[in-house]
Amino acid sequence: MIHILCYGDSNTYGLTPDWSGRYPWPVRWPGALQALLGADYHVAEDGLIGRTSAFPDRHRPGRSALDLLPIAIECHSPLDYLLLLLGTNDCKTEKTRTAEEAAAGMERLLDVCRKQLPPETRLVLITPPPLHAPVLERDPDFDARSVAVSEALGARHRSLAARYGCGYLDAGAVTRASDEDGEHLDAQGHAALAAAAANMILHDRERGNLS
Repeated sequence: MIHILCYGDSNTYGLTPDWSGRYPWPVRWPGALQALLGADYHVAEDGLIGRTSAFPDRHRPGRSALDLLPIAIECHSPLDYLLLLLGTNDCKTEKTRTAEEAAAGMERLLDVCRKQLPPETRLVLITPPPLHAPVLERDPDFDARSVAVSEALGARHRSLAARYGCGYLDAGAVTRASDEDGEHLDAQGHAALAAAAANMILHDRERGNLS
């Protein structure tokens, strides 16, 4: 059995782009990933609205992954894969103003992961799709600079993944945030992300990265 933890923010939680609720498990990308991989795999999810890589939220406690990811790793261990989908909330106006600042937060989180995870656990960094125009009308936590930071995250995350020896997936290359809110994945986006993650994991297996 291959054990996978999908750890992220509202796009892992499955918040719908109209903000009315949560997609059911089979629609959310971890659930869709489970269906694609089959019975030889166990996919767990830990998604929290507003979660950042390393930045606290003055309105809600426990939003920094630095605080809770070590606990999640311990709860779900042993893990063969840890898939991190974070970065959207790092772009909020009160969190960062540059892609470099956002990447620095992710680097702090990767340091924690590498210290806690055994070497056989495959860490995969997933950059979320960039924000786009509708978010400026829907979510006051973001502005035009936030959109620019989100667009620049992919290159920073890719560089971090190379330095830390992580797997890397750019979700923006396979899907985009919904046109409804410019921030969250719709059902088709969840399916596309799951398919890309499944392809990465299955290719990993073929290359023998896991026993």
